This record gives sequence, C-alpha cells and structure tokens, in this order.
Amino acid sequence: MNCSLLRFPSLLAVGTALLALSSARGQNITNGQWAMTQTPEAIEFRSGGELITAYHIGKDDPKPYFYPVIGPTGENVTRHFPMKTGVPGEPDDHVHHRSIWFGLGKVNDTDFWHEKEGSGRTVHTGMKGLQLSGNSMTFHTTTDWLKADGTKVCEDKRSHKWTRGANGSLVYDFAIQLIASQGDLLIGDDKEGAFALRVLPTMAMKGDVAKGGMGNSAGQEGTDVWGKRADWVQFFGPDSKGNPLSITMMDHPSNLRHPSWWHARDYGLFAVNPFGQSKFEKEAPKDAGDYAIKSGESVTLTYRVMIDAGKPETAALGESYKAFATEEPGKP
Repeated sequence: MNCSLLRFPSLLAVGTALLALSSARGQNITNGQWAMTQTPEAIEFRSGGELITAYHIGKDDPKPYFYPVIGPTGENVTRHFPMKTGVPGEPDDHVHHRSIWFGLGKVNDTDFWHEKEGSGRTVHTGMKGLQLSGNSMTFHTTTDWLKADGTKVCEDKRSHKWTRGANGSLVYDFAIQLIASQGDLLIGDDKEGAFALRVLPTMAMKGDVAKGGMGNSAGQEGTDVWGKRADWVQFFGPDSKGNPLSITMMDHPSNLRHPSWWHARDYGLFAVNPFGQSKFEKEAPKDAGDYAIKSGESVTLTYRVMIDAGKPETAALGESYKAFATEEPGKP
C-alpha cells in the first residue's frame, strides 16, 4: 500500500458545504491525495486512492465506529467481526466490540455498551469542520444517546484527527464532550467502557491465533495490565500477514481521574475507563467511580491511539507520551 503523502502549506477548511453533510448522499471532497466520501452509511477517507478508515453512521448501526483501520503494514489492525464474518481465526464473541468506538455501561441506568434487548443506542446527528492537509484529516461530529424506546438521555460532541507519519504510522486523536443536555446525568461505576478498540486476534494474548502481548507505562505486563492505572497501555504482535505491529493508547493528563484505569483483556479488548473504580480496585467503596454531571454541564475526555510497525522501545513511548501530555486537550 502506497501511503506517501504530499504536504500542503495550509489546511483546506470546508465550511458551509459541510453543514448538510449528515443528509448528503455520495458527497465527495478532495484535497491533493486526501479524499472524503459520505454516504448515509459511512464517512470514508482515502489517501492516494486507498481506503484508510471509515466512520460508520448508518441508521441501523447501534453506535458510530471506525472500521476498517489500515495501519502502516497495509493491513486492517482491528478485528473484522461483526462487520465481516467468517474471517479465519476470528472469534465471534462480544458482538458489541466494533473496531474503535466509545460506549459506557451505565448512563442514568441505561446500558450504552452492549448491543442487546433494552440497551441504548448512540446515534450520529451531524458532521462539521472538516480539514484535510498533507498528512492529516480532522472532523467533528455530534451524537445523541437514546434509550431503547427512543428517549434522549444526553448528547455529545466529538473531534477526530487522523495523522499519517512519514513511515506509514497512524495516529488517531479523539476527544469527546459528554453533555447533560436533558437534565442531570449520572455515569455509573461500571467496568464496561469507555474509549475502546478490539485488536486483531493475532495481536491478542489468548485465542487460536494469538501471538501478542501487553504492557503499560507503570511497567506491568500481560494480564497484570487489567484494572491498573497508567498513562498508556500497548498491545503488540503480528498483523494478519505476520508483520510486527503495535497499538498504543494514551490517557491525556487533563482527563478526569488521570491516570485512568484500563479495561484491557488478554483476548483483545483494549479500553480506557475513568468510571469503573470499584470494579478495578477491590478496596474501593461501592460506586466510587460514579460521576455526576449537572444539567447543562459537561465533561471532556481526550485520548490518543498510535499505530506503528514493529514494537517501539519503552523509552521512545515515554517521549511520545510527554509530547502528547504537553498538547492542549481536544476541543470537540
């Protein structure tokens, strides 16, 4: 896959043309090698004609999510299921693990994590502020959080920035502002959440084709990473073609309860969750992770995902985290 990108001296800001994007059909916007296409089902981004990722927003989707995510080796770095079935070596567990997504297990007692009867849905409501440049693309979205019966619980604003490095590395910067738009909001203490990714089965530690590992900024490895607080956590292992790969997720120091707890499992779930304290710490009081947001107020969370060929050294990761930590938090 040719991931080389031309550099441009300024950003292409797309304004009024994007105000109607949420209802546009097949709209195309191009800047040099970058191209965006939106259909009712997804917002697709290509570089040099090659698909890099797509943000799925279909009316039947239980939540917005990114899939696929084409990394520096030219292969998708997240599990294909449930978007694509029958892939050799892929388990069909946890149907709600859709590549890269955001969800919470308990918001005003509604489950916005699972996809089962009675669960809530997060519904894409709009997109604006698209910027395409030589090596990055940025856009902003809005989302409604709805109960199973359609009652609106709250809403959010999200910012998404994808950057490709000279060596084909891929960085995703994500920020979300959860807004108590419908009255007081209570995010309940629950291990299920929040910003999450499901890695390829080959990068997991457990499973028929698993050959991966995990580590964190605190020096813990393997299953010891689960439930611990850390600045960053990394999964590493081969992609589906055997090429070495690493995926590192970082928690910005401006975030609530930083350094956060990590809901990272040996079978490939990779999530950071500032709301599950009593589920991760046995000595913590019940509901210690509850977080209340008064009507009209909000909380913003900022994360980074780095996808690299090979396995970066811990010292290099430390420097990458320091650079991330000095940046301003995201502004959805």
